[in-house]
Amino acid sequence: MTKDKKRQDGFTNVFLGTGLKSRDPLENRKFTADTFISDQELATMYYGNGLIRRIVDLPSEEAVKNWLHVCGDEEEELSVQMLDDLNAEEHYANALRWSRAFGGSAILMMVDDGGTFEDEINEGAINGVESIRVFDKREVILQHSIMNDDIKSKFYGIPEWIQFNPANGTMFYAHRSRVLIFDGEPLPNQERANRQGWGLPVMQGLFDAIANNDDAHRLARLIMERMSQSVTKFDGLIEKLSYEGGEQEVITRLHLVDMARSVLNTVAIDSKDEFQLFNMSLTNIPEMIDRFGLYVSALTGIPFTILFGRSPAGMNATGQSDLENFYGMVKRLQKRRLKINIDRLIRLLMLSKHGPFKGVQPDKWKIEFEPLWMPSDKERAETEKLEAEADKAKAETAKIYVDINALDGSEVRAMLEKNEDYQEYIDVTLDLSGESDDLSGEVIDDDQKNSGQEE
Repeated sequence: MTKDKKRQDGFTNVFLGTGLKSRDPLENRKFTADTFISDQELATMYYGNGLIRRIVDLPSEEAVKNWLHVCGDEEEELSVQMLDDLNAEEHYANALRWSRAFGGSAILMMVDDGGTFEDEINEGAINGVESIRVFDKREVILQHSIMNDDIKSKFYGIPEWIQFNPANGTMFYAHRSRVLIFDGEPLPNQERANRQGWGLPVMQGLFDAIANNDDAHRLARLIMERMSQSVTKFDGLIEKLSYEGGEQEVITRLHLVDMARSVLNTVAIDSKDEFQLFNMSLTNIPEMIDRFGLYVSALTGIPFTILFGRSPAGMNATGQSDLENFYGMVKRLQKRRLKINIDRLIRLLMLSKHGPFKGVQPDKWKIEFEPLWMPSDKERAETEKLEAEADKAKAETAKIYVDINALDGSEVRAMLEKNEDYQEYIDVTLDLSGESDDLSGEVIDDDQKNSGQEE
């Protein structure tokens, strides 16, 4: 390169470091994972931060809000009543709550079968389920030394006996058949082993997002406090600060100015002094604050409208699609965390000799959770109106086919009977035709119709 040849990228290289490997910020980019949050920190976060508590509680409460029913049980109300007698709805909500807060929880079933906690349940000798108790991860120890190591077993990786250290009690062991495990968030096996077999708490990975959201609200409050910023120019300020006691004199004068503004809304200053008031604009600050909330909402899967109880600033969206996604997340909780554990409890209740089923389990039964969303009276009325209008349209369509001789009454009836949804329209259709008596009788073919017209 000749000396008179000028490089056009020199400024960028020298000052910004772009292209220089030692200074290029993209060359040193890497991800650094945080360590696992301790159980004590998780507990402090839960009871010390309202937003964190809401993130933990909302899906747990929603999953059991409308509870469930048992299909295939002729005495369905008995199954639900037995669950109610155990206060199962609240206990399962708490089990979900602590599994989300700490990464795991367990329910211990007090089964009266003649055995101790350490004995496997004798399903042929169950007299009843006396009660159930919830323990969070801190009170439940999964010991690797007694894990089931049979890779073919459905209990592989689960301890045969589970250690309990109640917060207010003495340590004891219980056989796995008497314990319902509620796992935390998904975690690879290697990392799961570092957490003694438990999953992740929901707060892992959310701390920075929630801290930033809280900081945004605190800073907004400071901005509101300083919306009007005053500037006072004192004559001879530098000279006053140069001698002993001058700093305190200046501070005293500033306090007097602020006090006068607060009490009299009037400022008295020397003729050579100057006082100015600057107003700070709050434009776009609400939208900026909500951006932090939207980020938290995205990470938790809980819609902004549910998590914060309102729509984001500057947006009028109802959040219907977000609500559907949230209900989808809750349904996954029901299916993956609740269902298997409720199935187990109901089965033991049915096998209870002193229960309403007398120890005989129905041949086919399953639990179904009630819909998460229940329409209002207005929405139900609007739905019924639309269905009625659709029914009327179907009946009128059938009548048209009969009127133009494309179909006769018997054919319409046969078509309707094939579809259960049309059963209630049969009589309506025939009545609309005005020929209900004739339609069910002899069918006139085309030749007879033509001959009649010629005559």
